Formats: sequence, structure tokens, C-alpha cells
Amino acid sequence: MAPEELPTQRLAIHSLEGSRIIVTAMFNPKEISIDKSVPWAKQGSSRGDKPALAFWSADGSVMSFDLMFDTFESGTDVHAAFVANLMKLAMVQDPDGAEDRKRPPRVAVRWGRAKLPDFEGVIESISTKYTMFLPDGTPVRATCRLAIREAGRVAVVKQ
Repeated sequence: MAPEELPTQRLAIHSLEGSRIIVTAMFNPKEISIDKSVPWAKQGSSRGDKPALAFWSADGSVMSFDLMFDTFESGTDVHAAFVANLMKLAMVQDPDGAEDRKRPPRVAVRWGRAKLPDFEGVIESISTKYTMFLPDGTPVRATCRLAIREAGRVAVVKQ
């Protein structure tokens, strides 16, 4: 599915490489945080209460938000329907394959007509809380907290 074919009303997270995975929010997040750190270091020769600072390099922004998924009415497993694909976006693509595939894929966050710019990077963390279950134990409601670190390109560190 080309980016212009993505749903226009709901936030979507999709892979930019490897297997084509798209996770579309059931409910748009009520808030999104974008944090930008600018690392400065005190220069070694600095003295006093107003230190001399040096800038070394920029950090990418981190976008974070919560997504809620609810499959209670259909009775389907919310993990299988939504959470598993989110987790795939945070897993190593091919641990035994080519060097550039021994890492999770880059992803993009797009929200159709929203005025926020598209955000590209890597999933830094996913935290999932299952909050409703059917009598047989099937999870039918989950909230996932995601943090995505902005990245123009990524590499595998060879050991």
C-alpha cells in the first residue's frame, strides 16, 4: 500500500523496509509528545557558575503516544489482531541474514490529514497493558505506549 493510500483519518505506523507491516489505530491517540534533547557538554577548562559549553552532535526527537485497541465486540484476540504486528516492528528483521537486516526496521508514523509532519525513525520501546479478557482468557483490550526515536538512517554495530 503506497503512503497516499493509507487511511486518512487514523494514525498509522508502517515499516519502511523489510516485510510490509501497517498498524492502523482503532482510536487516535488523545495526545502525542515530541521531545527533543540538545546535548551540551561543559568544556574541561570551564570554571565558575557560568560554564563554557560545547555542542558535539544533535539527538533525534522522540515521539511518544498511547494507542488503545478494543476487540471485545468481535471477541477476537487483540494481541493477534494488533499488538503482534506492533511487536514485529520492534524485532530484528533477520538475525541470520545480511548485516543490514540484523536490526528492527525503520518505521513511519503518519496521521492522514493531521497537521503534524510525518515522523520517521525506529521503535525505541513498546509497553503493552492488557486490560480486558474474555472468560476463556482471550485478551480483548490493550493499551500500547510507544516511543519512536527519529532516525534518518540506521546501521548495525558489528561486534
